[in-house]
Amino acid sequence: MLLRLENVSHVYMPGTPFEVTAISNINLEIQKGELLAIIGETGSGKSTLVQHLNGLLSPTDGKVILDGREVGKDKVELGKIRRRIGLLFQFPEQQLFEETVYADVAFGLKNLALPAEEIKNRVVKALHLVGLDMADLGERSPFSLSGGQMRRVAMAGVLAMNPEVLILDEPAAGLDPRGKADLLQKVASLHNQHGLTIVLVSHSMDDVSRLADRLIVMGYGEIRLAGTPDQIFACKNELEEMGLSLPQMALLMHKLKHQGKNVPTNIFSVEQAKEAILCMLRGEKDEHV
Repeated sequence: MLLRLENVSHVYMPGTPFEVTAISNINLEIQKGELLAIIGETGSGKSTLVQHLNGLLSPTDGKVILDGREVGKDKVELGKIRRRIGLLFQFPEQQLFEETVYADVAFGLKNLALPAEEIKNRVVKALHLVGLDMADLGERSPFSLSGGQMRRVAMAGVLAMNPEVLILDEPAAGLDPRGKADLLQKVASLHNQHGLTIVLVSHSMDDVSRLADRLIVMGYGEIRLAGTPDQIFACKNELEEMGLSLPQMALLMHKLKHQGKNVPTNIFSVEQAKEAILCMLRGEKDEHV
């Protein structure tokens, strides 16, 4: 077990008139090598939850345990923990500040006082992992790039630290469809080809249905549902009560099923939907022969 949360709660501004309980009694295990998606409406507690994973926030109650050791118990260890568990905030391009792409990706490495050659190797590797070429972009200003490229530069800065876990908080928010597709393809590659443990925060069912091994659904600061995509998307009514919608292709399948068509409802992609509908049409044709 890589990460475990035991009865974790967090209260903002406790003991004041502005006291708010953001998350309550969270119990969660994260396995090494999995892609876990956390979904929920705005204000459901997703971002507060993931900031506990690397000690940016400390629980008001409960424990976060990494490899058997409690996170935050030893303040000296927090720096090491945050290198092991990288967190990319929403709209990370707003945190870019160096004059060149190379300098921005290398910033955290320089703070570790690593040799120049190792820094260069890590920067080149991190840019490659997110689909950017050092030779083409290394000396360019990050602010001259597209929104999707800027976000990938920010991700490269986290990956250059060689984290074991990558936490992505709404990584595709605000991107155009092409930039979004490109970024999510890189996330899938980091998980599938490089074995990186990923925690993906999103409110988009379509995004997580194609990527996640396992989902948890947050509502009112609590985990309301947990399971595989098939298990979660079978709970159509419960999701709608929390203001969430099924992936578009799953909704289409549910509508066809409601009309009496013989189709599965655990369909999440256009390719799956196409095959299911063709199979249905072939079956209907055979019935009339």
